[in-house]
Amino acid sequence: MSDTSQEHLARRLDGLERENRRLKRLGTLALVGLAALIIMGQTAPAPVANTIEAERFVLRDTAGNVRASLGLRPDGTAALALADDTQQERALLSVTAQGLAAVELTERSGRLRAGLAVRPDGAATLALLDQADRPRVELRAHGDGRPSITLFDQAGRARSLLALTAEGATGLTLYDRNGRRRSSMGLEPAGAPAVWLYDGEGNGRAMLAVTSDGQPTLNLADAGGKGRLWLRVSSDFQLPFLSLHDRDGKQRVSILLRQGGVPQLALGDANERVIWKAPSP
Repeated sequence: MSDTSQEHLARRLDGLERENRRLKRLGTLALVGLAALIIMGQTAPAPVANTIEAERFVLRDTAGNVRASLGLRPDGTAALALADDTQQERALLSVTAQGLAAVELTERSGRLRAGLAVRPDGAATLALLDQADRPRVELRAHGDGRPSITLFDQAGRARSLLALTAEGATGLTLYDRNGRRRSSMGLEPAGAPAVWLYDGEGNGRAMLAVTSDGQPTLNLADAGGKGRLWLRVSSDFQLPFLSLHDRDGKQRVSILLRQGGVPQLALGDANERVIWKAPSP
C-alpha cells in the first residue's frame, strides 16, 4: 500500500472515530432527555377536567329505567334520588332552599321508613317509622346539644322519653295513652337519684329519692302537689323519721326513733307548735 493510500485510510479512520464519539454523545443526550421526559411525565399535574353544568342529570340502566337523578326541584330543593329496578325512589338526599338537609329511606312500596334531618339551627333528628308512616322512634340532638330519645305508640303518641339536660341531669319519663306523664326517674347532675309517680291528671303524688347528702326519702303528696307524708332516714345520725302534714304543708304529727331505739311521738298545732309529746321530756 502506498503512502498516499495509508494517509487516506488514516484520515477515514480518524473521521469514523470522530463520528463514533459524536454518536455516543448524541446517544447520551438522548437518554438524558428521555429520562427528563419520564420524570416530567410523572410529576406534571394532571389536566383539569372540563366543567359540566346542567339543571338535572339522569342515570338509566341497560333497560332504560331511571335509577338515579340529580337536580333542582320546583320548590328550589337540590336533591339526589336513587331508585330500585322498578324506578321507585328508595333513597333521597336533599337540601331545601330554607337550609334543611335531609336523608330519606323508603321501602319498595314507597313508604318512608327512616329519615335523618339537620335543621338550619343545628338540631339533628333521626326518625324511624312503621309501615303506616307513623313515627315510632325519634333520636334528637337539640340545637344546644341536648340529646333525647322518644318512643311512640301506634297512634303516634309519645310514650317514653329519655333525655339529658344541658346541666347534666338524666331523666326517663313514661306517658299513658292520653299523653299524661305517669312515671319518671332521673339523676341530678351531682348523681342524686329520684323516682316520681303521677296520677291520671299528671299530678305528682309519690317521690322516692336519695338526696345528695345520702338521705333516703319518701314523699306522698295530695292532688294539689302538697307533701302530706314524709318518711326519711337522717344522714347524720341514721335515724328514721316520719312526719304528717296538713293541706297547708304544716307538720302536725311526727314520729322519731331516737338513738338507743327510743320512740318519740309529737303532735303539733296549725302553727307547728308542739302541743303534746310522748314520752314527755
